[in-house]
Amino acid sequence: MANSSTGSVLIEPVKPLKDPYRSFLYEESEENTVWRHGAAPTYDQVNDLFHKGRTQEWAEGTLEYVVQNLVKTWEMELSHKTRIEDFKTIDPEKFRISVNGGPKLTAEETLKVGSYNALMASNLPGEHEAYKASKETFDSSHDIFRTVFPDGFAWEVLAVYSGPPVVSFKWRHWGVMKAGYKGHPPTNEVVESIGITVAKVDEKLRITELEVYYDPTAFLAGLTKGPKSPAYSEYQRGIEGCPYLKSLTGSSTH
Repeated sequence: MANSSTGSVLIEPVKPLKDPYRSFLYEESEENTVWRHGAAPTYDQVNDLFHKGRTQEWAEGTLEYVVQNLVKTWEMELSHKTRIEDFKTIDPEKFRISVNGGPKLTAEETLKVGSYNALMASNLPGEHEAYKASKETFDSSHDIFRTVFPDGFAWEVLAVYSGPPVVSFKWRHWGVMKAGYKGHPPTNEVVESIGITVAKVDEKLRITELEVYYDPTAFLAGLTKGPKSPAYSEYQRGIEGCPYLKSLTGSSTH
């Protein structure tokens, strides 16, 4: 576009292409959305990992495809939007999430602690020694997994067992461990978690409740496979204190 007064050319900002698996990113409905990092995220890197590592490829329009994209979009909103009022994937008043039969968190409570802390919290006496949700914040938890999985932490639907309004499905979450974790060296191997979720949705396909069931110890076993460095003694928040991360200046996004 030319500027008639100066003759110079004004270059309009280019909007990112629509993400193939997530909605409510670049649409006009998001013009007033408050983004955690100032702008809508891009998912090119993790989408590449997803394409290379997925075990299922669902046709567009199938129930599996719809469920997969709904959950991916919800995870995006939880990670990158700072106000519940900007969420489009949930009923903000009714939403609840529980993990392995534990306490039900509201939408605001889930946004405060973040998806990783919500999913890794234990309802058993004590905490997982390899990950203590009570000691991690929203930001520190994201620092951990963005650093450990610099190529991304991908998610796929493996099977859907029932349709709306109560949708039950099996899923897989995976990444390649390329950085140390809490004193344990990187393995450069795939670390994955497989679980079952029961999701209740309304007539608009907004999520009202999520019941998540999986074994976090199996996932943590993959992160702690290598011998723990004696230099890392007491549990420390985020990526602090890990001898294998001293050379890093920042964490990768995904």
